[in-house]
Amino acid sequence: MRSHEKAGLAALIAALVLFAAGPVLADPQTDARAAMQGTIDDVLEALRTPGSDEPTRRGQIEAIAKQRFDFSTMSKLVLKRDWKRFAPTEQKEFVSEFTEYLSASYGTRISRYANEQVATLGARAEVNHDVTVQTAIKGGQFDGATIDYRMRLLTGKWQVIDVVIEGISLVSNFRSQFADVIAKGGPQELLKRIKAKNEAGSVDAPTTEKKG
Repeated sequence: MRSHEKAGLAALIAALVLFAAGPVLADPQTDARAAMQGTIDDVLEALRTPGSDEPTRRGQIEAIAKQRFDFSTMSKLVLKRDWKRFAPTEQKEFVSEFTEYLSASYGTRISRYANEQVATLGARAEVNHDVTVQTAIKGGQFDGATIDYRMRLLTGKWQVIDVVIEGISLVSNFRSQFADVIAKGGPQELLKRIKAKNEAGSVDAPTTEKKG
């Protein structure tokens, strides 16, 4: 085989290898940050809708959270070892009730920032291939307040699995609260209390527990 033919064959083989290998994977931190930016843009649009009152804004933010948060994963993280104490039907019920409870909690807190800007500061890699996207409030009475979103790639999409507001992890905060209830009254007592709070539209304020 002549030299130019060998060179052409080598180039063809190289092209086929690259084609077979598929596209180069994007940087997870870049992908997670882009996904979170889309969520932030949607939240800001809801916050700045002309003529909307706080209940309306809060409801819109709750709807966004239900689309972009993985509440099934969050439920397991919140219950941790206690998850196995719940029967399958109770696990399903808890995910449903906790979705309502946590989305309302998030909506209530974020709706305070209607007149502020939100800046995406960066992203960092975490264990389990998670990524934390760091954001901060700019301007207004909450200037400098930080909100970090821990994200995980699930079924091909980056989903939020925890929100850390001013150093307070919602998952850790609720885990502490729920563990006490389960220890005293079991899964049934926790389900009873969450149902009651959802029916009453009551959202507890976070404690001072910090994410470690």
